[in-house]
Amino acid sequence: MTEKKDPNKRHYFQVASHDDFIETMQMHCEIEDSPPLTVWEKGDDEDQAEIYEATEYFPNPKIIKMKPTGKLMTKITGSTKAGKQVLIKIPIEDKINYFTGGRLKFHPEDLTYSLEIQQEIYKSQARGNFRLAASAVIPIQFKIDEQVFESLDISVSGTSFIIESGDSERFAKGKIFQECTLRFDRKNYHVPMVQIAVQIPMVDENGNPTGRYKIGIAFKDLPRKIEDELYIKISTEARGEEMKKKFDTILTKKAE
Repeated sequence: MTEKKDPNKRHYFQVASHDDFIETMQMHCEIEDSPPLTVWEKGDDEDQAEIYEATEYFPNPKIIKMKPTGKLMTKITGSTKAGKQVLIKIPIEDKINYFTGGRLKFHPEDLTYSLEIQQEIYKSQARGNFRLAASAVIPIQFKIDEQVFESLDISVSGTSFIIESGDSERFAKGKIFQECTLRFDRKNYHVPMVQIAVQIPMVDENGNPTGRYKIGIAFKDLPRKIEDELYIKISTEARGEEMKKKFDTILTKKAE
């Protein structure tokens, strides 16, 4: 019998919003040390891929202006991929990427390149790789056993919250609860079953027990439709938080 793969390890592709893609490309072009872009032809071996830095993006038509890195800098005649249909990977953050394709063009006057996107833009991510922390801007609640808790975070696979010591036996590790409700992004999601995954004693700044516990909840039998919707909402919020941090970093550097 083949072992069932963990759904949180799979990569999912979805057609990307061009507005989101524009924001991503603006970030790539404005921030120092942005992740490089990888360009290759279909069927290329890994060592035949070429690495570029994005310098500008024109949304209409969709054109990425790039400069080469590494050994390509010495190729005055340009890349052998110039004039051909190529594929491109554009990293957003850890394990989240855009994929698309188009025609690569070499500009000998300044040794730069441009890629006119002529294919659909897709977004790929391995689910469950991050947890989105709750905040005043991103409130998350979880109703379990007819009691509502303020969640600490959310992922596609579960959530967590804090309980008092008197509830420790009630929420012991391994216990199953049914007919729960997740409140996230101003919407309620029915969670048919959950299991207590962990119960962690909390301590204060001096390492002394506080008498409270952090409870980790694992979602069970979550309908695929709800899982997909949560994935999109969580990744969108997490990406927004990451972009905000990057913009804050830029503003801090400018103020120095």
